[in-house]
Parts: sequence; structure tokens; C-alpha cells
Amino acid sequence: MKQLVESWLRAEKHYYGNTQARAIRLMIEATGQRITHSRLSEWKRGKYCPSVSVLSEMLWRTLPWVLGQADLYVSPEQQDKIDMKFWVFKGEGAQRERC
Repeated sequence: MKQLVESWLRAEKHYYGNTQARAIRLMIEATGQRITHSRLSEWKRGKYCPSVSVLSEMLWRTLPWVLGQADLYVSPEQQDKIDMKFWVFKGEGAQRERC
């Protein structure tokens, strides 16, 4: 999981333009979990593993960046098909939300 944490931080910086502090705030908003800079450091060192909901959010945020890094540019329709293999959604179209 250390690699996913590192990739997530790179994606937040290079793909979304967020600082580490902003990335942590967004993760807290998305998961409702208390995350500190020291906890993030522990994840990066592999001392602890993030929760399932945090890992899912990291993957959600990191996947578009990873595909671009591999020069795999996908259409929105292709991205939807990929997303459906990883996450469960409720609603349709613009109202669609991850569960």
C-alpha cells in the first residue's frame, strides 16, 4: 500500500495541483476520517495501512493520473466502464455517486 499512498500524493500534486495539506483535507471530506500529517507519514513508511474507505478514495483519485502516466488516454465512456469494475454506484448520469 505504500506505493498507492506515494502515487496518490503525486497525483494530487501533479494532476490536481493540490498541496499535501489540501490533499489531506480533501481525503477527510471524502471519507469523514481524521487524518493527520503524521498518520500520512506512517502510511508512507508502511507502518500502518489506510482504511478501506481511504484506500478506495486514493485509488479513485489516482487512477486517472496513472492512466495518463502510462499514455493510456481513455474516453469518458471507457472511464465509466473502468470505474464500474472497482466501485458501486447509485443513481444515473450526472446524479451518479459512489457508494
